[in-house]
Amino acid sequence: METQGKVSEWNEATLKIIRLHEIQGTINLLKMDPLGRSDGKFNYVWLINNVDALYGEGYSKYTTKERAEVDKIRKLTFDCLKYMPPHKNTKTEGFNVARSAYLLNKYNYDMLMELIEMFVRKVKDLNDDHGLTTKNKGTGGLF
Repeated sequence: METQGKVSEWNEATLKIIRLHEIQGTINLLKMDPLGRSDGKFNYVWLINNVDALYGEGYSKYTTKERAEVDKIRKLTFDCLKYMPPHKNTKTEGFNVARSAYLLNKYNYDMLMELIEMFVRKVKDLNDDHGLTTKNKGTGGLF
């Protein structure tokens, strides 16, 4: 016997809007202080992770070409963080005292922030193009 399929009684659009709104709000807050720290990590790390989450929310709407474009920027961003970290942790030890300090590499930081901004703009533009943000007059949106 062949399954006829079923139609959901509700859709997830409202929850998706809430997730998109919360992620974008978090991104905006983290951009104000990327060198701050939360839960043991610099805010620029949380910023990248939130942009990646925003990408995940729109991923299913993107074309194969759009996914490839974002994936290139995404990879560059994560590789920059991994191989050219903006901060280096230095430790000094003395008599009964150990201190840890983070030294900022300005070149690496500027490079990472530029990549993050490219990542943010590309994802937000594509989400907008696919109707996942503010509805533009005369265009479709989530509803």
